Amino acid sequence: MKLSSTCILAITTAVSLIRCDSFQQHVLQDKDIPIVKSVAIIGGGAAGTSTAFWLSNVFPHEGSVQVTSTIFERNSYLGGRSTAVPIKGDYSLGIIELGASIFVEANKNLMKATEVFGLNRTKLTSLEEEVSAKNRPGLGVWNGQNFVFEESGSYWDSMKALWRYGLTPFKFQSKQKEVVKRFMDLYDTDHGFEHISEVVKSLEYQSLLNMTAEAYLKELGINERFSQEILQTATRGNYCQDLNALHALAVMVSMEAGHGTWAVESGNYNIFEEFARRSQAAIQLQTKVVAINNITEVDTNGNAVQRYVVETTNGASQVFDEVVLATPIKFSGIHALPFPTRQEERPYHAVYVTLVAGNPDPSYFGRTLENMPTFVVSTGAPLVDKFEDGQAPFNTFSVHRFLENGESVVKIFSSQELKDEFLDKLFLDRSWTFRKGWHAFPKLEPIAKDQTFPSFILKASEEDESGIIYTGAFENFISL
Repeated sequence: MKLSSTCILAITTAVSLIRCDSFQQHVLQDKDIPIVKSVAIIGGGAAGTSTAFWLSNVFPHEGSVQVTSTIFERNSYLGGRSTAVPIKGDYSLGIIELGASIFVEANKNLMKATEVFGLNRTKLTSLEEEVSAKNRPGLGVWNGQNFVFEESGSYWDSMKALWRYGLTPFKFQSKQKEVVKRFMDLYDTDHGFEHISEVVKSLEYQSLLNMTAEAYLKELGINERFSQEILQTATRGNYCQDLNALHALAVMVSMEAGHGTWAVESGNYNIFEEFARRSQAAIQLQTKVVAINNITEVDTNGNAVQRYVVETTNGASQVFDEVVLATPIKFSGIHALPFPTRQEERPYHAVYVTLVAGNPDPSYFGRTLENMPTFVVSTGAPLVDKFEDGQAPFNTFSVHRFLENGESVVKIFSSQELKDEFLDKLFLDRSWTFRKGWHAFPKLEPIAKDQTFPSFILKASEEDESGIIYTGAFENFISL
């Protein structure tokens, strides 16, 4: 799975709306006395920590308008899905990403952040170097009975692809570049967006969102074999969802990984810890917000000012000028908000990650250890007839590390929790197994033409001048 870049839309919106709708209303009577405004950020993941960082950049602490941010995070760590665990619980063996493992080169924010923060990026991992030295295949596309396609890392990969798929890959690549280039224009925008529909319209993405990826690829004349074996491999690897369920934009974004992926050597979570640290935000870990309520106060000039009371499970409450909800409403655990939000909730796709240290059994795939691919992606609909019960038991099976004792560290993504009985079929032996379930992505289903997106500003009515800023408004749009 990849780290998200779409929070740039919400962050840009958060900064511009907080600046324009709240702070610029005030006039300094004494220019030597700065205006200080407080912002509560609910969620310490990618969106929450980066929002705090960019607010601190727009409103520096020595400026005439200053912002103090407080990040509320229910977990004991920052980074959201970008978190790592020690292999076998032993840091001396290294760490492995539990969720978001990579980010694409097109993600300008994260690429720049690693440079500014002095974080070492890695592209060719030590695993890839070792695999290359051993001449083991890299990618293998598995249909439950055999590998329909695999890459060895040699010149012959291109020849095999040309023989199997013809010129279709070049045709798709041309269209994919065109679509993603439009998205990249968002990095140069100088204003925020209150509604995702405005973004969709400006990028001319309506048709991509209104139909399935499967239907769109057929309309483009893309070879079905290429769609089912290669393009669907990308969507299953990135979103754990198939072409017949995803909207067309999702497959275009998934294939961006083919143009370069990166990771931080010490763990991707370091990016978000740096965002939070450099923002100088107050960080409250293991603190779950349960309610947000409106209050009206009178400022020093006698003006009525709307503020928010944020309550947590420990019974504490704090008052803030603004609130940024940087976690999906559906899973926020907030039982009281100033207005109904049911219509803003969107369904999410469950993803299970299983980490295993042990010795894989290549005979499960009809291979030997020498010719067993290190990254296996299962086929999805309609290529599921060779799987038991017509469904692949996992989406991806990838070797991430070789340990000195000869064991492999494997990460498996699946739509269902994997039981020990099945893992015993995949491995000769296991010395460590770690499981985690995520609601990692919204269900990126086609969006009906009359269906609305959640708004970046949650409020009781359109007539209200202010509301809670919601970074998850891009639900159903995309995650890059």
